[in-house]
Amino acid sequence: MPRRALTFLITAGPTAEDLDPVRFLTNRATGRLGFETARAALFAGHRAVLVHGPIEQALIDALPRNSRLKRVPVRSAAQMHAAVQAAARRAAVVVMTAAVADFTSAKTSTTKLKKAKSGLTLKLKPTVDILAALGKAKRAGRLRAALIGFALESGSGKGAQRMRTRLSEARRKLTSKHLDAIVLDTPAAMGADRAVFRVLHARGGRVDVVRASKKAFAKRLVRLGEALKGAARKR
Repeated sequence: MPRRALTFLITAGPTAEDLDPVRFLTNRATGRLGFETARAALFAGHRAVLVHGPIEQALIDALPRNSRLKRVPVRSAAQMHAAVQAAARRAAVVVMTAAVADFTSAKTSTTKLKKAKSGLTLKLKPTVDILAALGKAKRAGRLRAALIGFALESGSGKGAQRMRTRLSEARRKLTSKHLDAIVLDTPAAMGADRAVFRVLHARGGRVDVVRASKKAFAKRLVRLGEALKGAARKR
């Protein structure tokens, strides 16, 4: 058991941004890593608040029934932001695995958009950057949680240049969003059982390269959260 139980706030899955009553914008995130992280936190003796977007019912059914787990289903980026804001002040560690939409419809139609030969032009607006908002609150002293973010990057260029651009963007987010650590992965991780994760640490600038299943990496995320809060178990 850990020295003391921590509250982990974990986001998982995609968001769905409605265009009309039928159509919506989303992405390929499955939510598996976030759900595995919640399971790992519970197994380690912690509490978990799991805020997730639309995911397969099988993931929900596989969660253990545990009084230390609170599941908060949401749909849109705005709803996820509200749920995270409500839970963040009681959290010791925040792990943002969710693939939150960067854009949402500027106007959601109340009726189905009709097909037209001339095509359709959509006007989108940026969604709120949930992690950046948390980092801003932490920098201002309104939040005490350890912040672990994710950067899903495809990079640009070829070969080594592509990896350099991925790492550069992850470092930029690590600094600009005032995070304690950030996990860099690629679109190949979406829907995959295993992936390559690069963990960039704010202190010391260390980069850990981890090739693992999402279940194994989830346990590592919990240990990282424990270490950031000084509550690591004796092993």
